[in-house]
Amino acid sequence: MNPEQHTDRWPLDLPGKKLRVAAPLLLALAAGCNGQIGGPGQSTGPGTDPWVGGGGDPESGQVPEDVLASPFCQTPQPGSAPLRRLSNHEYTNTLKDLFSGVSGVASTIDTVVATFPNEPESLGFRNNASFLTVGSLVAQKYLDAAEQIAAVAARAPGLVACDPAALGELECARDFIRTFGARAYRRPLTEAEVQSYEERFTAGSDGAAFNDGIEWVVFSMLQSPNVLYRVELGQAGAEGVNEPTPYEMASRLSYLVWQSQPDEELTRAAAADELGTPEQIEAQVRRMLADPRADRLFEYFDQWLDTDILSSMSRDPAVYPGVVSGLPALLHEETRTFVKSLFADPSGSLDELFTAEYSFVNGALAKHYGVGDVSGDDFVRVDMPGRSGVLTQGMMLTRDKATRTSIVRRGLKVRTDLLCKLVPAPPNDVQLDLEGLGDELSQRERLELHRTDPSCAGCHNLMDPLGVVFESFDAVGRSRTTDEEGRPVVTSSNIAHTFDLDGPVANAAELGQRLAQSEEARACYVLQNFRFFYGRDKTDADRCSMAALSVAFKESGYSLSELVVALTQTDAFRYRP
Repeated sequence: MNPEQHTDRWPLDLPGKKLRVAAPLLLALAAGCNGQIGGPGQSTGPGTDPWVGGGGDPESGQVPEDVLASPFCQTPQPGSAPLRRLSNHEYTNTLKDLFSGVSGVASTIDTVVATFPNEPESLGFRNNASFLTVGSLVAQKYLDAAEQIAAVAARAPGLVACDPAALGELECARDFIRTFGARAYRRPLTEAEVQSYEERFTAGSDGAAFNDGIEWVVFSMLQSPNVLYRVELGQAGAEGVNEPTPYEMASRLSYLVWQSQPDEELTRAAAADELGTPEQIEAQVRRMLADPRADRLFEYFDQWLDTDILSSMSRDPAVYPGVVSGLPALLHEETRTFVKSLFADPSGSLDELFTAEYSFVNGALAKHYGVGDVSGDDFVRVDMPGRSGVLTQGMMLTRDKATRTSIVRRGLKVRTDLLCKLVPAPPNDVQLDLEGLGDELSQRERLELHRTDPSCAGCHNLMDPLGVVFESFDAVGRSRTTDEEGRPVVTSSNIAHTFDLDGPVANAAELGQRLAQSEEARACYVLQNFRFFYGRDKTDADRCSMAALSVAFKESGYSLSELVVALTQTDAFRYRP
């Protein structure tokens, strides 16, 4: 079914001349794009093999280079391409870019999106296409948002470029429908779509003002599946496989790098059919990475590192006195500035992400950490010996409790998100609270005692050794030599059940060095990028794309920004099933 033929002549309920589309209708029409919306997707899980789906099999001696040279990878292997609803983050960026320069709309967008329900999380991310379903609540929120945004935008200066008094109301409306509609739909409108919106303008402005008709048009467009989804119909490609149309490729690029709609240059390139070759795509993505909108890439790190945990951060001031005001926001900005610096430098690598003995602080955060002679609000780089990149930044060290650190939570984060290893849920009858279990013991010692129970050891042996190394940092990210009860902290550990990290480790800095050289950690980072930027998990059909990403990442010196470029060169990105 072609959504261009079926999604824009919706039955309208016009009581009191207020245009409203029934919420269930949005769901039904969106489903018409591919026959199904949401539901369970194919997933190979979080990955338990050493290469985490990276295109190699170390047990057989096969590496990603071998996979790429195999006969299977000599023809394009696109993988799946599910219909993708815009995430809340993408929706916000898209509408702000769509209404750029229109007074008052940006604040309205922020207000309405703040009422949206949170997206479900899958494998650590909130943009998995299989889980971004639309129920009645989400559809109603889209309707309410469209209504409020249209009411503000239609009467704000800067939305309609033409003068209806000089050009004529219908002709001016037609010009607006074509230009604004092409930006909203991220492709030129068909004549049938233009006519449909003209009819809505006429109905809305009948006996009313020109801006009332424009409000109806904007309200309708903002509920179209062509706006709320990244609709792809594809076209036949030269290599016997389907590929995105030029306008669909422009959207793939813009949503990967900017988390938003294409700009004028991408739209121009699409119109000129200049997005078909790897070289043309690479030129565009490098241009886009140099644009300030590339800062939106930090959404990946926000979700991968789970910075939302900062919003619920609560610490007992009796245990942690002197915590600066607004600490969660400061810790978030520290990591954001650090990551931004790595992307600004083509040599900014995974190695540096895990091992940097420096960070970025302002006056308040410098005081909190007790480092540097820094004052003012601007974040500046300072040396922090003994630290280890993002691993030991306060944002990563605050997965704790109000009165103490949590070895388990810290270790779980490393194992699941940095190594892509599954940790089973504990049995229902297992005692999870360590309080009262040897009160005279340190947390490390209580966990060692806890692991003597066979029903606990299986899981805790996977997490605890990875979390112990961070014990020289308290629950607000400050360095320490004693724990909450004044006992000397011990950070040495013995890591087990990994592919290439097993063995003694002295502290967090040594763990960072090991992670930076770990094939398992590198493969996991590639997989996490794949999951977020493609909005789905890998499948068996993605073996060639995963191998290509692994090889490109290695050849770039494990550059973070070059991996983003590589994500636009794979079969999974350039083709469709």
